Amino acid sequence: MRFHWLKDYQELDEQILYLKWNLNKSKLELNRWVCGDLANVRIEKNSRTSSLEENIQKIENELELLIEQKEEMLLLIDSFSGIDNQIVKMKYVDQMSLEDIAESVGYSSSYVRQRHAEIRKTLNFLDEYEHRQADRLKKENEIDFYNSEKYKEQLSLF
Repeated sequence: MRFHWLKDYQELDEQILYLKWNLNKSKLELNRWVCGDLANVRIEKNSRTSSLEENIQKIENELELLIEQKEEMLLLIDSFSGIDNQIVKMKYVDQMSLEDIAESVGYSSSYVRQRHAEIRKTLNFLDEYEHRQADRLKKENEIDFYNSEKYKEQLSLF
């Protein structure tokens, strides 16, 4: 399958986003148990809460591994030749506009738009990806909020 690397990249990107969300959710829960509204509640030995710190460490390790894989994949993607690969990478990985891509690769805007339209005809999963991109951006902004110091003000994801 042509451009299978893009689908793999998208899946890796979504796994990273999910792990970031899960990590933040777990840290918020731990914060509630340590200094929040659940600080005075007794924790059972075999409960999920008793292993929360270990789970956070596992999530952090897995997230680190996936981020390394993403960096390696980007190096591999950068090594691909051909104008179509460049257009797809710049459009869907680097989030560049078609006009900026044309300027970067040295082709006219109309040629890049034409190539992109032909590529899109063969890649039906791009429509779904673009549709989910807005949702992904919203989730990343929420994760950034919880990574900031403001998460201490809020003890819940809701």
